Amino acid sequence: MIKVLIVEDEIGTRNLLKIIVKWEELHMKIIGEASNGREALFHMEKELPDLVVTDIKMPIMNGIELAEEIMKKYPSVKVIIITAYDEFKYAQQAIRAGAADFILKPMKRQEVREALLKVSGQIEKAEESSPDVMEQVRNYLEEHFAESELSLSAVAEIFFLNPSYLSRAFRKRHGMTLVECLNKIRLEKACDYLKSGDFKAYEVAEKVGIPNPDYFGRCFRKYTGMSVNDYKKKVKIVSD
Repeated sequence: MIKVLIVEDEIGTRNLLKIIVKWEELHMKIIGEASNGREALFHMEKELPDLVVTDIKMPIMNGIELAEEIMKKYPSVKVIIITAYDEFKYAQQAIRAGAADFILKPMKRQEVREALLKVSGQIEKAEESSPDVMEQVRNYLEEHFAESELSLSAVAEIFFLNPSYLSRAFRKRHGMTLVECLNKIRLEKACDYLKSGDFKAYEVAEKVGIPNPDYFGRCFRKYTGMSVNDYKKKVKIVSD
């Protein structure tokens, strides 16, 4: 589901945007609203959208300034500009700033739908053409699994990707979520440590980036079907 943030200072226009198309049918979901660019950037820090639909004329920070900030800070996020016909030159400026498309006021249902479908296609195409990047992400997890602070948002920031985009693209490429893959790598490494040395459970937990021994124990049992001590006994019997 593509996450959408609507940025518009006129409440009537915001409400119209919410009902002018059936967002669910387009596999989109409105996750937030803002009345100006600065407020929009605050929302984006909390939950990064895949698409921002923004008016040009707004107080505090206008749509062009917002588009420029998004292109600098969140280059994978798409932007659609809403503009009146007599402001078209500003829409062109926004396109040069990196906006993916524009919608003219007064808004027409079909034109809004077409713009959304166009950008949706761009997002899907980017996901389909990203297997090499997803392999790089997978390799990064293999190399940095021991870092306990590693997370979806942290990896997304490292690769300059939108977290929700990364989540969808990674699952599509590897058949599991990034977090599931990271846990799998960590537990595989834990098994390797237990096979190769006489480590205590808490030592292995720290080595694989799960410093909480109780949580590590639960994860290990779920992954192997047995406790750490039982696994160590099994390994010892096999090696003997």
